[in-house]
Amino acid sequence: MVFVESLDDPVVTDEDHHHLGRVLRVRDGDPMVLCDGRGAWRRARFGPVVEREGGIEAVEAPVPRITVAFALIKGDRPELVVQKLTELGIDRIVPFTSDHCVVRWDATRSEKQHDRLVRIAREASMQCRRTHLPEIAQLTTFGALAGGDGRVMVADIDGSRLDATALGDGSISIAPVLLIGPEGGWSPAELDAAPSRVRIGDHVLRAETASIAGGTLLAALRANASGPDSSR
Repeated sequence: MVFVESLDDPVVTDEDHHHLGRVLRVRDGDPMVLCDGRGAWRRARFGPVVEREGGIEAVEAPVPRITVAFALIKGDRPELVVQKLTELGIDRIVPFTSDHCVVRWDATRSEKQHDRLVRIAREASMQCRRTHLPEIAQLTTFGALAGGDGRVMVADIDGSRLDATALGDGSISIAPVLLIGPEGGWSPAELDAAPSRVRIGDHVLRAETASIAGGTLLAALRANASGPDSSR
């Protein structure tokens, strides 16, 4: 699958065309899927000029919309977190700063990292055939997230069990927002400000593991609540 701006007049970027032809060994005339990243897709044939096949189909976005936010971590681990959360179907992924973060991004680095994480999410979406691209938010703060919309939950080993109540009471859906702390843990002030604390495992997890585990639990709860997805 590859993303294009328009399904009526699809243009595959040079980078994507090279990846399909040289890396994935897709040959001229081979079937492929085009997607606009907003749920619409259509079949096509690979070649110097993409040949459209059949009509445009659409996949509804899953509900409720799930957000996983992670405190900044070292090295290339933010890329791993974004890649795996994208594969899991998380709708919004947010890096943030907190009191005990070791890593700090200035404005220039934050912009570069955001661009890179957007590319990682796009590549992961193509690999897993995801029709709705996730939103990769700009760097924000714990305070902005804790006071935001949705059911905001802070991952904490002493919290209550993360279960289906995170999605609502059965009559309404609540957009869950799960915050994963830094390697140094939450500060007392952050725990005091946490709207809700939830446990995602029985052990102390590495920051990247906690992000992926939390995303997995929320995605599974949503899938079980909404029933099996239709496949193409």
